[in-house]
Amino acid sequence: MRHVYAARHDFAYALDGELVTGFDPCWPGTRWGTAPDRLNRHLRELGIDPASDDWIDNAIQAVLALAGRISGVVVTPAHIERPVLGAAIPR
Repeated sequence: MRHVYAARHDFAYALDGELVTGFDPCWPGTRWGTAPDRLNRHLRELGIDPASDDWIDNAIQAVLALAGRISGVVVTPAHIERPVLGAAIPR
């Protein structure tokens, strides 16, 4: 998720409407949700230490790769060339 007005990103992984884990892609060491460590194996395989508080320079690429691993949908250049679809989600 990209918050346009606040200029920040969030990654969220939910199952059946329940937030399993979420984090700021630039700081994946701080996670929240019912099982914040659920994706740690995938983070490690992508070269990200989930126990570290280090800043991630390639955060957007990393979370797109993470999303591809858990969803099976890989973002390609063709996806980027299409119109961007979005929606406002009220609280």
